[in-house]
Amino acid sequence: MLATLTAAGAPFELADATVRGVRCRVFSRAPACLAELYSAARAYDTRILAVLDHERLTYAEVLGRAAVLAAHLQHTAAVSAGEPVGLALANSPNWLAAFIAVSAIGAVPTLLNSRGAPDEIDHGISSTGCRWVLTDARRALRLGAIHQRLPGVRGLVLEAAADVPPLGWQCLDLASASAHELPAALADQLPCVRRAPDDPAMILFTSGTTGRAKGAVLSHRAVMTALWANQLSATLIGLQMAARYGVDLATLAAQAPQACTLLVYPLFHTSGCHSVFLTNLLRGGRVVFMPHWSAEAALRLVAREKVTSLPGVPTMLWDLLHSPALVAADTSSLNNISTGGQGLPPNLVSAVQAAFPHAVMGTGYGLTETCGMVTLTVGEEFLEHRHTAGKPVPTVELSLRAESGEAVAPGQPGEVYVRGASVLLGYCDGNRLEPATDAAGWFRTGDIGVLDADGFLSIVDRRKDMVISAGENIYCAEVERALATHPDVMEVAAFGVPDERLGERLVAAVLPRAGSRLAGGEVALTLATHAATQLADYKVPREFRVVTQALPRNAMGKVLKAQLRTALFGG
Repeated sequence: MLATLTAAGAPFELADATVRGVRCRVFSRAPACLAELYSAARAYDTRILAVLDHERLTYAEVLGRAAVLAAHLQHTAAVSAGEPVGLALANSPNWLAAFIAVSAIGAVPTLLNSRGAPDEIDHGISSTGCRWVLTDARRALRLGAIHQRLPGVRGLVLEAAADVPPLGWQCLDLASASAHELPAALADQLPCVRRAPDDPAMILFTSGTTGRAKGAVLSHRAVMTALWANQLSATLIGLQMAARYGVDLATLAAQAPQACTLLVYPLFHTSGCHSVFLTNLLRGGRVVFMPHWSAEAALRLVAREKVTSLPGVPTMLWDLLHSPALVAADTSSLNNISTGGQGLPPNLVSAVQAAFPHAVMGTGYGLTETCGMVTLTVGEEFLEHRHTAGKPVPTVELSLRAESGEAVAPGQPGEVYVRGASVLLGYCDGNRLEPATDAAGWFRTGDIGVLDADGFLSIVDRRKDMVISAGENIYCAEVERALATHPDVMEVAAFGVPDERLGERLVAAVLPRAGSRLAGGEVALTLATHAATQLADYKVPREFRVVTQALPRNAMGKVLKAQLRTALFGG
């Protein structure tokens, strides 16, 4: 099936290309840059693109808002092609319009963690060189007089503000500014500044061993390669559904309703931006926003909007299964349930199958630095290999290596190396681009995996010191750095422990200063409050454990977390 879809002349035809000196496989029919997607999306002008509460915006209306903003950025803000522009908005139709506007003029959307503390957002802005930050009223108030902390940085609020914005912020209410002209006429004004395939397309944030967020610079070619891989995944699911109903894919597509995805991921994540927003834009799908996760609200939206695709983390799937509302909920529209980043327990897979019998299940493995998808498995193949993260997609090469750099034998654990057109250009390091790959184009993921004899990858450990809790990547060094600033903390170590609902629960082991309040039993409340001033809420530890002796360390001074975890949790 896969070979047929990627053969010469097929919709996902593969071809060889030299990408920054490395031979790679690419989709020959993919667009060259993001701006070309928006012209193609005009074919869906009258379809609904974005649903938030009771607000419903068509493709033309979202593209029209983007055109208004694009004109402002070009002519008033003097933003030029190739310039990074920060996006720090909550998930909303305006986020979509902002992303489209920035990339349509050839600038580089820089996806800031809108849930982060001001210090985190400031770091994202300064490390990438943004002169402009686009945001909503709530975040503008939280960020305050940003131009005083970061001279030369200006802010633009994209909605009407009930409160007066802080000094240094301008307002452009996109809803009002686009309300007095026909949406299609406004959308006609959206620029289409084409960029070269290896020019920067966007910047997303990940973290290194220092715990400080780093901007991963992704090229247009990388993004398009990842999007076409997502489309390939959707087509594979469609073929399996067509076979199930005894029709061909064309017949199924003609009879099927508009694809509709429930957006539960932040749009500043690869999963939200690539796998939901851009993938739906490409195929004329609809995005249903869910500002706050609730299983009951999710089930209501699935029924009301006839949601066809529900990507989520295992935590969310457990919540749906345990919700009393599931029994009476109409989930008949769901034809795809997917997850990634965490292994699915066998009992969860069985429970999802029983609750949603018409949905095709799938999973995959990917990273911010690879625009998401590295491996994939769906449908019957997934059910037969449910302990794995699937096989590499056709545009990705995998190599598993020992610490020495030598390849390991099948069945043996090794660090996962990735090479392909979807790998990042590098990391932002002030005014320079820090290389992220070796001379041969290989990117070290920091994850430890095993390839079986059939080529299926299982992720068994993380070389990086990171916890995945409820689908969020939490880098322990960042948490430790925040907690260590409390004057009563002598030593601290953060790590994860297994949790059925969250996947992993973030724990902080703390050695308090002798005689301090922490030693008196106020650890959790005091340190959680302290951490919340510097970290996004999901990065605040769920549990604090007080230790009375110095943390165990090796000869190099590194905390022995496995030993500490065993001492505190018994294994």
